[in-house]
Amino acid sequence: MEPEILPPSETGPDFEGVRVRMAHVRSLGLIGAVLAMLTLLAAVGVSLLMLFGKALLAAALVTVLWPFVFSAEFTRWVFGYESVPFWKVFLLLAAGSVVAKMLRPAAWGR
Repeated sequence: MEPEILPPSETGPDFEGVRVRMAHVRSLGLIGAVLAMLTLLAAVGVSLLMLFGKALLAAALVTVLWPFVFSAEFTRWVFGYESVPFWKVFLLLAAGSVVAKMLRPAAWGR
């Protein structure tokens, strides 16, 4: 069965000539866009912390403690720099945690 198509007079009230104003929506403008972007960035930041929080904390700890444990010559030999670059330590620890979880399949479910 096909739906019955009603003539225009029976579909509802006629709004011709009526202007609907939505001033409250228009007033957000640039401020609303900035707030939406900040909300998006906060969500991305929290999700990255959930994924890489342990690796970030461990990389910060290694970066701070490395000069007290190893010499500058060893650091230059390992990393190619006089000091420990945080991003290299972070990538090494993040990759290491992925490999460690792959070697323990029971840990994937948690």
